[in-house]
Formats: sequence, C-alpha cells, structure tokens
Amino acid sequence: MPRPTLADLVALLVLVLAALGAATLGSRLASVTPDLVLPVVVAGALLRGPTGGALLGLAGGWVVDLVPPGAPVLGTDALVYAAVGLLAGAGRREGQTSVAWVALVGLAASAAAEAARLVLALLSGAGVDWPELVLRTALTALLCAAAVPVLVRLSHVLRRMA
Repeated sequence: MPRPTLADLVALLVLVLAALGAATLGSRLASVTPDLVLPVVVAGALLRGPTGGALLGLAGGWVVDLVPPGAPVLGTDALVYAAVGLLAGAGRREGQTSVAWVALVGLAASAAAEAARLVLALLSGAGVDWPELVLRTALTALLCAAAVPVLVRLSHVLRRMA
C-alpha cells in the first residue's frame, strides 16, 4: 500500500476546510452559496483517476454529510461526490493538460452533481426551488472553472517538493 504524500494530506485538509467553510457560509448567508467541496474532489480526481476520485469524493461526501446541518439521509452526499469523483477521474489525462480541459471537467462535474441532487430531491418528494438550483449550479460551475486549475497546479507543485 503506497504511503500518503504531502499532496494527499494537503488535499484531505483542504477537503475538510472546504466542508467546514461551506457549512459556515451556508449558516451565515441567507443567499445561495456555491459548493466548496466539489472543486477539491474534481481536482483530486483529475490527478488520481477514477478510483482515486471516487474515494476522495466518498471521503468529502462523508465530511459534508456529518458537518451540521448534514444531509437529510446520511450518505447521500457521499454517494453523489463519489459518483462525481469517478466521472471527473475519467477525464484524467497523462502529461500536460490544458487549463481549458481542466475547467471543462470542472464545469461538467458541477452540472452532474447538481443533477444528482435534483434527482434525489425529486425522488424524496421534496420541493425544488428552481431559481436557487440554477443559481447554485452557475456559482459552482464558475468556482470549479476558476479553482480546479489552481488546485491541480498546487498539487503538482507539492508533489515536486516532496
């Protein structure tokens, strides 16, 4: 079993901080907030591939599920993030990858995550606030397009340092 690298430990720390930040922002702001955990999962998936992305997504989803207010059904966020991590990991490319490709994977992942949450809401019979859904999807997509390339580059720098 390979030992965790500095980049892996930093990714887990950033994942926990993003989940705590999302919970804090969500409780303090009355407006819609983007998904702060998703860019970390997508960046990790692009670096580690489908399996690593799914595992990182599962870990991130568990953190989101457990941080108050948590999920109505424990484990749903973990499954959503694991699926998105798996799909984003399929977008992994060897060697140099363009920033446009990384941003595109981030955009697709944000759309997939919100679509999965929409399906879960519809299956549970919960009402869907469509304007909020559209705004959250757009904010998360913009955050992913901006943050995922930066997180990928930071991880490359940390891997070279180790």
